Amino acid sequence: MKVIDKTIKELSDLDPDQALNVFNYILSVKEKQKRSADPQTCCDAYLEARKALKSCSGSLSSDIIADREERI
Repeated sequence: MKVIDKTIKELSDLDPDQALNVFNYILSVKEKQKRSADPQTCCDAYLEARKALKSCSGSLSSDIIADREERI
């Protein structure tokens, strides 16, 4: 039996929530394949994040640390 056939058989035994998790994982793997094929995508995401944070004042790391301390 092929791997795909075995996978389909196992999927039919899952409840809808578990099947949705598997489906989301498949989409994630496919997206990761697309991104790894295009190394520029990672660089673009980094630049977009820098652009979004450019107008923020203060230190993002200090804000994260302060939020974590508040939760403790």
